[in-house]
Amino acid sequence: MRSRTFIVNFKNYPEVMGEGSLKLARAAASLGSSLGIDLVVAPPAPMLHTIASAVAIPVFAQKAEFGEQGKSTGATIPESIKAAGCAGSLLNHSESRIPIDVLAKIVERMKSQGLKSCTCAETTAEAVEISALNPEFLAIEPPELIGRGTSVSKARPELITETADALAKAGYAGSLLCGAGITSGDDAAAAIRLGTDGILVASSVVKAQDWPAKLRELGEAMRQ
Repeated sequence: MRSRTFIVNFKNYPEVMGEGSLKLARAAASLGSSLGIDLVVAPPAPMLHTIASAVAIPVFAQKAEFGEQGKSTGATIPESIKAAGCAGSLLNHSESRIPIDVLAKIVERMKSQGLKSCTCAETTAEAVEISALNPEFLAIEPPELIGRGTSVSKARPELITETADALAKAGYAGSLLCGAGITSGDDAAAAIRLGTDGILVASSVVKAQDWPAKLRELGEAMRQ
């Protein structure tokens, strides 16, 4: 069985501003080894170094940009992500899209820094195109289902199976993740059954009343 990956994108929800990010990251870190899966957290940019210094699990940025070292005010560049102690970054999320030519340069630069990329795709065709860049993770997530409480694994299961098959034919060797609307253990289990290696979630965890309980529910459902 391939390693299961569970990425939690904190986004910029009020629950994870400042100290909240640290509390959620620690909750995730305490469960990762006991669940036997790879838990990754992606806190807001101002908290990256604090979180990376405090937990033993991988920390990802929420985006990376192709600014130069030096004159790139406000840009989150791969070099600064590495210096913060992070292991990688989300890329091309539907809320922060990147043209494919720029994405190719960023993925290459991430690799040069020893950083991993979780690159998002909205369609099977886009996933296949992105797979040629060889990101370590590729998340399929139709934007219309993000944050809606309806998972792609239930609403559009054919999108997952079609993407998994297309990526296999394209020779993609990385991990396929399921994003968009994963809210329950049933959703997570369905994503695994349909051919993915893990999940990328945000609001279902961040807005949960009990972070450890929700993390455990989703994580245990992936172990099949």
